[in-house]
Amino acid sequence: MHPVILVTGASGGLGASTLTAVTGTVLGRGCAPTLVDTDFRGGGLDATLAVEHLEGLRWGDLADHEGPVDAEGLRRRLPAGPVPALAARGARPSAATTAAVVEALTAIGPVVLDAPPGPVLPEELCRLVDVAVGLVGVRPRWLRDGERWAAGLGDLSDRTLVVTRGPRRAERVAARAADHLGLPLLEHCADDPGVLRDEARGRAPRPRGAVGEVARVVVESLPVTGVADAGVRADGVLGLVS
Repeated sequence: MHPVILVTGASGGLGASTLTAVTGTVLGRGCAPTLVDTDFRGGGLDATLAVEHLEGLRWGDLADHEGPVDAEGLRRRLPAGPVPALAARGARPSAATTAAVVEALTAIGPVVLDAPPGPVLPEELCRLVDVAVGLVGVRPRWLRDGERWAAGLGDLSDRTLVVTRGPRRAERVAARAADHLGLPLLEHCADDPGVLRDEARGRAPRPRGAVGEVARVVVESLPVTGVADAGVRADGVLGLVS
């Protein structure tokens, strides 16, 4: 089975969906990744990818699904953006259905989950996660959110890495922030004006700038199984928390 990467933010607005999209794009250079939206309260990952106007299956089309999942067929029928994405729109599926779809997709490639900010996902999904990446802002209010988020990780804490968010000059406090949360620091993601420019022009976020740098570090943190063709090194950051 290929790895499952969960990307979330301790607070809203830190760029978890953008990092999800760019991580999938980086993986797509050597694998067959799928992005899966699990933020059923948000506007949809297809909007982040600028493919909300394209035809294709969304979660609402699978909400009543039962039985085996044809992962290859499902992936072919997703909106044709930079990376195939199963976005949240329409009726919300059960946790069991969501987990069954994600598990089936791991048979053909890595899966990157775009998770909502705040509390962690249901156990059915958490048990599938190989690496969780949590974005935590370095402002005082965001750090408070990070404390609550870290306290609720439960068994997922030994698979979770922190990416701090803020101005580039805040990189000097990133290690202290992660240490305060009791979690390993993966990287600091500096504010990236290129993301806003892409969004204003109706483009999907691209693997460049600060977000692209962090996405490549995320990929390097993955277990080698299933992503060897993407050039992931065997001594990745996951070894620090396994």
